[in-house]
Amino acid sequence: MDKLEPKVIDVDKVMPMHCGDSYDSRMILDHVVTGRDGVIQVNHGTVMPHCALGGDTHSEDEIYYILTGHGKLRLDDKVVDVHPNQIIFIPAGVFHALDNSTSDEPMTILTMWKDYRFNDA
Repeated sequence: MDKLEPKVIDVDKVMPMHCGDSYDSRMILDHVVTGRDGVIQVNHGTVMPHCALGGDTHSEDEIYYILTGHGKLRLDDKVVDVHPNQIIFIPAGVFHALDNSTSDEPMTILTMWKDYRFNDA
């Protein structure tokens, strides 16, 4: 296997993908950036103020790390408060949905999963 070069990524320079008016997504680390399949995939997401996301389930585990903002996260039938410096493990098959509808500030998160082949969103 060829040796890869380390990467330093400036998140603010990654072009966001606008997912409607409620969410912006920046893929900051994946197989394209690193040049290797199987690398952990990391996404920087922003839930806009006064917005809630519809939610989803995945066939593989996912991890959220809350960077900024305060809101709620639905995990199947349970709703938990989320705030900065929390890490949330979301097992495969668990419905999850972020809710930032009561905040005047955006909520920013990192989402992480095994690699692009396991992201069925």
